[in-house]
Amino acid sequence: MRNRVHPIQGACIATALLLTACQPAQDKQGNAPTGIAAEAMGEVAKGLGDASKEMEKARQEIADARDRLARENLSLNRNESESQPKAEITPAGELLIEGKQIATTPEQKALVLAYRKELLGVVGDGMAIGMEGARVGIDAAASALKGVLAGQSGDEIGQQVGEQAKAKIKPMVAQLCTRMPGLLAAQQALAAAVPEFKPYANMDQSDVDDCADANGDGTWSF
Repeated sequence: MRNRVHPIQGACIATALLLTACQPAQDKQGNAPTGIAAEAMGEVAKGLGDASKEMEKARQEIADARDRLARENLSLNRNESESQPKAEITPAGELLIEGKQIATTPEQKALVLAYRKELLGVVGDGMAIGMEGARVGIDAAASALKGVLAGQSGDEIGQQVGEQAKAKIKPMVAQLCTRMPGLLAAQQALAAAVPEFKPYANMDQSDVDDCADANGDGTWSF
């Protein structure tokens, strides 16, 4: 399991780094920069405001996507390079392979629904983490701007930004990781009960372990 940087997040973090690396000189009284430096800071602030507006649009798009996932079929084809037949799970708990419904008993159907529920939970948490990561990127740039204006050093700003990111993202990652054992158990139960599903049961214990141990030493980097 690997972190993916949202484009907005990446741009804002880059802005934060530039701000901390290129702090304009302040006068001896610690007053805010003036002239060209002040104009540059103003443009940065405007850009952050625009990014925040875009974030609200993206947030609504994510919410719409989650609603669609709850109503639409979930694909079981995780790797496009694999030549497995197209497989889906419907909201009603039907397993479809190449568009054809696989016959299931009520007990098997319950397992299909249980797996779908667990999978939706993990996907939903992943979406939320991506959105919050982008939000953290904007906040990082805003904090850097405030730090520059307040005369903070690059190290001080970097530490502050890192603490903010950790406080917001770490609990969300922890929540996602707590779902992983349930998803694995639901997958294994369904694979054992429905042979047609087994080729799509690609998750194993290493996925659970890696989620909580991204650095290989029992920790995550934020």
